[in-house]
Amino acid sequence: MCFNPPPMRILTLALLCALVAPLTSAQTGSPLDARTLDGYFDRDAKVEVNLRGSLLRLAVEATRDSEPEVAELVNGLNSVTVRIYELDTARGDLTSRISDIGNAFEDSGWFTFVRVRGDEDDPEDVWVYVREDGDLFGGMAVMSLDHEDGEAIFVVIDGLILAIPAHRSVTT
Repeated sequence: MCFNPPPMRILTLALLCALVAPLTSAQTGSPLDARTLDGYFDRDAKVEVNLRGSLLRLAVEATRDSEPEVAELVNGLNSVTVRIYELDTARGDLTSRISDIGNAFEDSGWFTFVRVRGDEDDPEDVWVYVREDGDLFGGMAVMSLDHEDGEAIFVVIDGLILAIPAHRSVTT
C-alpha cells in the first residue's frame, strides 16, 4: 500500500490557518472530536494526522535550524488534528451534521470566522471557527466539503500560535 500525501492545497490551508492566527491563549479543547467523525463515514479517514506533545516538540527541533519560522510557529501548539475522508462514503446529510458541529463550536464560545457556501460554479463548502480570548484568538478549526475533489476535510489547531510577521515567509 502506497501512501499518497494530501493535496498541497490542504496542507497549505492548514498552514495558512496557523499563520493568520495571532498569539493565542493557553485555552485548550474543541467541540470537534475526531473519533466522532468516523461515525459519519462508511470508511476510515484516508488521511489521519495527530500531532501533540512529544511529536510537536520533535517537529520544533527538526525544523529549528533549517526552518526557524516553522519551528517558531509550531513551538506553542498543544495539538494539530487533521482528518480527510472520501466524500462519497458519508452517511446521511453531512452538511447538516457539520452545521451541527458548527453550532457546538458557537455554543462553546467559538465564533464563525469564515463561512463559504458552495454553488454550481464553486462546489466547496467551508466553515472556519476561532475561539476568542479578549483581543486574541484561542484556537482555530477548519471544516471543508470539497465536492469537486470528493473530500471532507477537518483541521483543528489548538494551542499557542505565534504569528509570523508579513515580511518573513515560510518555505516548504
